[in-house]
Amino acid sequence: MNAATTTLLDQIRGTGGATYAPDRPAPASGFMVSLNGSERTIPLAEFGPTELVNYMQEYAYRIDSDPRLYYGAWVDGGTVYLDISMNIADRAEALLMGEFESQKAIYDVTTGDVINL
Repeated sequence: MNAATTTLLDQIRGTGGATYAPDRPAPASGFMVSLNGSERTIPLAEFGPTELVNYMQEYAYRIDSDPRLYYGAWVDGGTVYLDISMNIADRAEALLMGEFESQKAIYDVTTGDVINL
């Protein structure tokens, strides 16, 4: 396990979520939309470096292929949710993409608000 993985695990457990790509900073604005089919759920009690690294290796090709894509993680009700999320600057476009990707909500990076669809 490298330092970046340790930091990411600490952030997920400590703050309840994270957005990450190995070659660029997390977005400071825009809207995050999860891509359908990339979601994985893991009980928090079972979530550790192996699960995180395995997920990141499985989807590295997607993160590397598009600079708008990031690994997303959040904790809710004792479950860790992992996904591949796209950062979209325009709210209307993000809402449309969320609907297209069959998502229940999108995330406003600037305000920290979850926008239900």
